[in-house]
Amino acid sequence: MDRRTAIRTLATASILPALAPERVSALLQARQLIGSGTASDFLPAALTRRELEIVGIVADIILPRSDTPSATDVAVPAFVDLVTSEWMDDVEAEEIHSGLSALDLVATDRFGAGFVELGAEQQFALIRALDEQLPEPGSDDAAPDGFYPTLKRLVLVGYFTTETGASQTGYRIMPGAFGGCVVSGVGR
Repeated sequence: MDRRTAIRTLATASILPALAPERVSALLQARQLIGSGTASDFLPAALTRRELEIVGIVADIILPRSDTPSATDVAVPAFVDLVTSEWMDDVEAEEIHSGLSALDLVATDRFGAGFVELGAEQQFALIRALDEQLPEPGSDDAAPDGFYPTLKRLVLVGYFTTETGASQTGYRIMPGAFGGCVVSGVGR
């Protein structure tokens, strides 16, 4: 199983069920408001420009460009900003702000530069360390709370609720035509 397939499986099998039904509805509504275009000139409502840049880097580490678009190619950072500004309460939004700030501070402490200024290998190492703290998929552990699990869920939901992302899962909202049990040419 390659990385992209594993992420697809995780996104469809474990991420959405871990969210309350009203959260899923809100996230799908947020995706519809954003669309799936890129947003290089996007003006964030909740996040600072730096926070939005950090979200973009993290999102592209989670879902990098391959034979399919990356997370930033389908405006996942804008989705995270919209959810943070419109659907999160003050405590949840502060957790995102604090987590992004903490990630930047850890980068500075560990590598001598902010997260955005680091090289790709250093950024990946920091995100890999956060991933290693998550419970194994399918374990009995409840869906974890906190900054990184929340951000990762938002990235995955933001990606897989785009047309591009949904096409990766094989999920079809409307199945093909019903052919019935018809034998052509009989009874004429």
